[in-house]
Amino acid sequence: MTYIKPMVLIKEMNIYHDEHDIETPHGVLHVTMRGSPKGNCPVILTYHDIGLNHKSCFNTLFNFEDMTEITQHFAVVHVDAPGQQEGAPPFPTGYQYPTMDELAEMMPSVLTQVNSVIGIGVGAGAYILTRFALNQPSLVEGLVLINVDPCAEGWMDWAASKLTGWTSNLVDIVMAHHFSTEELTDNQELIQTYRLHIAQDINQDNLALFCGSYNARQDLGIERPIAGLNENTVKTLTCPALLVVGDTSPAVEAVVECNSRLNPTKTTLLKMADCGGLPQVVQPGKLAEAFKYFVQGMGYRNHMHMAVALCNFPPHRSDEHTIFLGDKLNIISEWLFEGITRRNAEQLLMLPPNYSGCFLIRESQSCPGSYSLSMRQDRGHVHSVKHYRIHQLHNGWFYIHQSHYFSTLTQLVDYYSRKLKWQWCCKLNISPVPPSKDSLAIVHRPSPISIQRSNLNWRDLSRSRIQRQVKGTDQESLLSEGLRETMKAYFYVTEDSNWTE
Repeated sequence: MTYIKPMVLIKEMNIYHDEHDIETPHGVLHVTMRGSPKGNCPVILTYHDIGLNHKSCFNTLFNFEDMTEITQHFAVVHVDAPGQQEGAPPFPTGYQYPTMDELAEMMPSVLTQVNSVIGIGVGAGAYILTRFALNQPSLVEGLVLINVDPCAEGWMDWAASKLTGWTSNLVDIVMAHHFSTEELTDNQELIQTYRLHIAQDINQDNLALFCGSYNARQDLGIERPIAGLNENTVKTLTCPALLVVGDTSPAVEAVVECNSRLNPTKTTLLKMADCGGLPQVVQPGKLAEAFKYFVQGMGYRNHMHMAVALCNFPPHRSDEHTIFLGDKLNIISEWLFEGITRRNAEQLLMLPPNYSGCFLIRESQSCPGSYSLSMRQDRGHVHSVKHYRIHQLHNGWFYIHQSHYFSTLTQLVDYYSRKLKWQWCCKLNISPVPPSKDSLAIVHRPSPISIQRSNLNWRDLSRSRIQRQVKGTDQESLLSEGLRETMKAYFYVTEDSNWTE
């Protein structure tokens, strides 16, 4: 019989944590929840690596200022693998530790009151969450996979063989799993902290069982889908995925291999510079920023009304202020951004689950004070971002092509969102599935003002000739009423003062 602890409330950083153990078909999981589920929003679900627990793996990241701003809008569920939490008692003699597949099968028992999750996993935890997403794709909206290895080959013999002058005990092997040789020798403070944690805070017998389970894992069996060949039958992730690895991490090759097996339209690989095996510990700010954009890319922009400047933005006029790297920026609308560059726009639009037609409008770099429209275009396996200058007349009206003018950017966006031939059929990041013609047809918005050019030389005509009727008849003048109204609109737009009376 397994003893189930009662729920305990722990107050840390003004956030209440619910800690409890949950029975599953393959044993008991220790779970910690921060916050409560909010409406239909997914829950952020984390799973740690071997030698760690949820605190030593994720506290640095989730206590970082930018990350706490995100978690104000999402509940967080931290899962500790069996026997890996602080103060865990040893398993009885002969205990059969769950396999990696069974650890993934335990997850639905944790999420009985949750509609869906965004997973963040590291190492072994990344493998478990990937297996969970393959088994239960409807429950997983997105995955952030740090140091994920999709392959079956064990790492223990390899880790032991690379240790020179070290005794190949369990702690040393786990340290070699987390850190590169360079880190092991250069970052002594970090290494000493985690060496003591692994040796003193984690039950060593329980750790050996978890390591053995990970070392015996099966290949995930995922393949990259190919359009028209195996896209409907291949085994792969269906949700957006952000793969993260430090540039000096021992897991670089494994993460690159995983990236090669996933759908490139839904997968982003982030190799973090100046970072080793624990990017969530060494570079929490960069990872929090990447996670923020990942969540925004999934369509949850309305839950976060702030963005972070990715570069310095000097003023172009005396009435503008300077924006520095890391400054928090207000998002004006779902598609209008200030303070991002052409390159930043391309990076945002290439994130999953964006697709062909997704766009944003930003301040132009090459023409300060004006705007540019950046739109993603997918042609087969070729994905690109096109940029269009939004011109502005001296009276404030906007246009992209000289056949149509609009008094506001909103009118411009509304108009081209309905023009199928332009393929501007959606707002940025609102759906991973491109809208159909039927879904566009039900959108009812007032039509923007549209002005077509004419070959008629209006400057050669007088107002009286245009407006008078033919004497003695009810016949209209040589110009129709519709054309006269169009001409009036033209003169209003251009504010032409040279037109003859």
